[in-house]
Amino acid sequence: MNAIFTRRSIREYDSRPVEPEKLDRILRAGMQAPSAMNRQPWEFLVVTRPETIQTIASLSPYAKPAARAPMVLVPLVNLQVAGEKNRFWVQDLSASVQNILLQITEEGLGGCWMGIYPDESRTQALHDALHLPKQVLPFAMISIGHGLQENHWVDRYQPDKIHYETY
Repeated sequence: MNAIFTRRSIREYDSRPVEPEKLDRILRAGMQAPSAMNRQPWEFLVVTRPETIQTIASLSPYAKPAARAPMVLVPLVNLQVAGEKNRFWVQDLSASVQNILLQITEEGLGGCWMGIYPDESRTQALHDALHLPKQVLPFAMISIGHGLQENHWVDRYQPDKIHYETY
């Protein structure tokens, strides 16, 4: 549980690239997430070209960490794989992103989740910038790199938010 308790949103990185073996484990962790009806509707776009990173970082006022990262991972949903009746792909992708963030921490790296979906303007802008197929939507952006800050434990436990049997 160390990664759960020490994971932080790291927004500053040095210029070293992310090692391929670490990226492989990060992507594997994302694909280990639970998914409704085991559809696994996720796909991932790895962005390392600085000019592309700068372009996608400019698409949201909250994407500044992406502009400073050597790598941005874009989790995608393939709506054909998700299926018309599967409204739970948002949970699927959210679980995948959480696994990714925990593995980033486990790898000694820093990362930051930047929301794209369900904001329609951000979703469409990123979709267009990355030239994605019609049936594929971007869900989020995750900046990844060797963080300039360290992951450290912050106690967020709040017993007053726990209820038993009834509210």
